[in-house]
Amino acid sequence: MRYKVDVAVSREGKITFLGWAFGKDPETPVKYSVLDGNGKPVEGTVVESVRRDEVVEAFFKDYEKEHGPIKRELGYDINTPYQRGETRYLVIEADGKTKKVKFNDQILESFNSVAHKKREKLMALFHWETVEVAWDYFKDHGFRALWKKSVHRLKGIQEDYDYNEWYKKVKITEEELEKQRNTALPVQPKFSIVIPVYATPEKFLRKMLTSIADQTYGNFEVCVADATPYEKYTKAEAAGKLPKEVLQEYQDRDPRFRFKVLEQNLGISDNTNAAINMAEGEFIVFADHDDELEPNALFECAKTINEHPDAVMIYSDEDKIDFEDTYYFEPHFKSDFNPDLLRSVNYVCHLMVLKRELLDAISETDEDGNKVYERKAYDGAQDHDLILRATEKAQEMERERTGGDLSKLSDSDRKLLKEGRFTSSNICHIQKSLYHWRSHQSSTAQHPEAKLYAFDAGARAVYDHCKRLGLPVKKVEKGITYGFYHTVYENTQPLISVIIPNKDHTADLDKAIQSLAGSNYKNLEFIVVENNSDQEETWKYYADIQKQYPVDGYIEETAEEIKKAGQTELPTGVVISDIHLTRPTVRVVKWQGPFNYSAINNFGVKFSRGEYILFLNNDIELIEPDSIDEMIGYVQREDVGICGARLLYPDEDIQHAGVIMGMGGIAGAAFVRTHDAELSYMHRAKCVQDYSCVTAACLLTKRKLFDEVGGYTEDLAVAFNDVDFCMKIRSLGKLVVYDPYAKFYHYESKSRGMEDTPEKVARFNSEIVKFAKRWPECLRYGDPYYNPALTFMKSNFTLKNLDKETVGEPFRMDILKDIV
Repeated sequence: MRYKVDVAVSREGKITFLGWAFGKDPETPVKYSVLDGNGKPVEGTVVESVRRDEVVEAFFKDYEKEHGPIKRELGYDINTPYQRGETRYLVIEADGKTKKVKFNDQILESFNSVAHKKREKLMALFHWETVEVAWDYFKDHGFRALWKKSVHRLKGIQEDYDYNEWYKKVKITEEELEKQRNTALPVQPKFSIVIPVYATPEKFLRKMLTSIADQTYGNFEVCVADATPYEKYTKAEAAGKLPKEVLQEYQDRDPRFRFKVLEQNLGISDNTNAAINMAEGEFIVFADHDDELEPNALFECAKTINEHPDAVMIYSDEDKIDFEDTYYFEPHFKSDFNPDLLRSVNYVCHLMVLKRELLDAISETDEDGNKVYERKAYDGAQDHDLILRATEKAQEMERERTGGDLSKLSDSDRKLLKEGRFTSSNICHIQKSLYHWRSHQSSTAQHPEAKLYAFDAGARAVYDHCKRLGLPVKKVEKGITYGFYHTVYENTQPLISVIIPNKDHTADLDKAIQSLAGSNYKNLEFIVVENNSDQEETWKYYADIQKQYPVDGYIEETAEEIKKAGQTELPTGVVISDIHLTRPTVRVVKWQGPFNYSAINNFGVKFSRGEYILFLNNDIELIEPDSIDEMIGYVQREDVGICGARLLYPDEDIQHAGVIMGMGGIAGAAFVRTHDAELSYMHRAKCVQDYSCVTAACLLTKRKLFDEVGGYTEDLAVAFNDVDFCMKIRSLGKLVVYDPYAKFYHYESKSRGMEDTPEKVARFNSEIVKFAKRWPECLRYGDPYYNPALTFMKSNFTLKNLDKETVGEPFRMDILKDIV
C-alpha cells in the first residue's frame, strides 16, 4: 500500500485531510477512517473520493495501457471534527495493511510550517515512489540527466524564497495606504464589485466584504446575487449567521453594499449574470464569495484608468491564502496582455475589471430579455470564455479607434510601440498582487482535472474564440495538463526557405538538414551559407548534399570546383513565389567575408524564394516531426511576425524556451538548464505564448517583415542580433510566439566556439553596449512579458532576491550604467 497526506489543516472546528492512497492493484478499495485519542471513531467524519490524475500518470501509465482507464478515484478529501488540544489518527487500510498517522496541535503546526514544507520536498526525493520514477528516468535518460534534475530540485528547495515571507516584505505599508486614502484622483470611476454567493460560511463571507469595505478608494458599490438554498441550508452549516443575514448587516451599515436573494440557484454563470445586472458602475469588478482583495486594489485600478483613458479591461497579479489567513502561497505574477498564452490557459483570472461598455458589447439576451454575460454553455470555463470574448472586443475597439493604423495610437502608446514594449492600448495589467484566492495550502492536491467537463468547456471556448477571429484552427487539444490547451492550426504548406550559416562541422550540418528533410513538412529549400571552411571533407559534403537534394536546373559540381569558386554572386530578379516542392532542395552559397552572423544571414536570404524564412543554426536537430507545421501555423497568422521553438541540450535540459529582455542584465533564455521533464513556473515552458524575443538558432519569420526592418543589424556581428531582430519586429506591432510543441535539440556553439579570448570578450561587451543603446527603455522599464516581481538572476521565474534586487528595477550591469 502507498499513501500520502498532502494537506492537514485545522479550520472551523475540523481538520481537512487531502491526499491519495492505493494498494497493489489501483482498483482495490481503500478504507479511510479517523480515530480520536482513545482509538474510537470520530462521529461526523465525512470521507469523499477525489480524482488524482497526476497520481495515475506517475504510477499507472502502463496499467492503463493494458487495462484501460482506472475507475477508482485514488485521492481522498476527509473532514473530521476537531478542537484544540485533541488528537486524531488518520487510518488508511488496503490489502490487509493499516497505516495510522497521528495529528495534534503541535504536529499540525509543524506540518504547515515553512521548514516542514522544505523538509517534505527533500524527503520526497527519497520516497519509494520517487526512487521508482527516478529509476525509470535513469533508464530513459541516463545518470547525468538524473543527477542534473536532482541537483536542480535540491537547489530550488534550499535557495528559493518562501513566498509568505517574501510577500510580507514587499506588502504595501500602512503609510502608503493612508496616502492613497487622502489622494483625490482626477477621474474617479465607479466600480461595481459583483459577487455570486452560494452557501458561504459566515467567516469567509465577512472576510471578503470587509476587505472591500477597507479599500482606500471609495467610489464603489457591491452587488451580491445570493443563490443560497435557504430551505435546506442551516446556521450550523453556515458555521454562524446565514449569508443573507451577514449581507443585510453590511447593507444596513453601508448603502454601497446591496444584495438580492435569488429565487433559485441558477448556476455559477447565471448567478454572476444576476449580480452584473444589479450593477450601476462604469467598471465591473469580478470577485468570488470567499476570497479577499488587497486594500489598495480599487485605488490601483482607478489609477490605471487615469493613466490609460482608453482602458476597457484591467487585470492584476494574484496569490492564494489559506483558511486561517496566516499563509500566502502560489503567487501568479503574470505577463502583460498575451493572447497566445490566454489561448493556452486562463492566465488572467483575478483580479479582473471590465468596462460596462465592453461587457454590454459582448452580452447576449435570454428569452426573458435579460442580458447574459457569462454563458451557461461554458460552465466550468465560463470565466475563460468571457475573458476571451472580452479581449476580442477590446482589440476590435482598438482597431476601430485607429482604423487598424498603429501610427494613430496615442503618443504614449506609439512610444511604447517604437520601444518594443507595446501589447495593448486598452487591456491593462497591474503588476501587483491585488487578489487573494482562498484555497488549501496544497491546493494542487485537488487538481482541476477532477472536473473534466470544465476542460471540455475550456477547449470549446478556445476553439470557438479562434473561429470568431477567423484563425485557421484545426483542433484544440489537452496541453501539459487539464486546464491547459494546445491549439493546432491548419497551414497551406507554403515554401519555407531555411537559411543555415556553416563553417565545416559537416556531421552536425547533415544532421540538421536530414532531420528537417525527414519531417512531415516537405516544402523546404535549404540555403547553406558557406563561411570560410578549411576542411577537405566539407567540400565533398557540399557536392554530395546538393546532388542528394537538387534544385531546379541543378548542374553537378565537384568538391574541388566548389572549393575554388569565389563568393557567390548575388542573384538578380529572385521571385518570391508560392512554390510547392514535393521534396526539399539544398543549395550552397559562399560568403567569404569575416564571420558576421547578421551579414551572413542577410546574404543568404537574398537567394531565397520562399515567403517564409527559417533561420537555423547548423547544430540543430529536429525532434518532433510536426515541428515545422507547428511553427508555420503561427507565422501564417497576420498578427504574428516570428515563431521560435523549444530547444533542448542533448542531455534533455532546456536550452531555450523564449528570451526575456533584462535577464542577466541584458537578455537571456527562459528556463535554461531546467530539465525538460521538470515542471516550470505556471507550466510556462510548455505553453504556447508571446514573448519579446526568441533565439535565431531556430526562428521562423515572414520574408516581407524581414525586408521591412532591414534584416539583421550588421553592427551586431555575433551577439544579440537575433534579440535585436525580434525587437524590431515587435516595434511593428507584430507578435513573437514561442511554440513548445516545435521541439529540437541544440548542440550550442559547437561550430562558433565560446567567447574565451580577451578579443572575443571585448567584442562581446561592445555588442552588449550597442544593443542596450538600441533598446534602453525595455531594459530599464522591463519586458512586458515578464513580471518585475521575478528575478533577473536566474532563468526559472523565481521570486526576486530582495537582498540583491529591487522589485521593478532592472538588474544592473556596470558597463550599462549610463544607458539603462
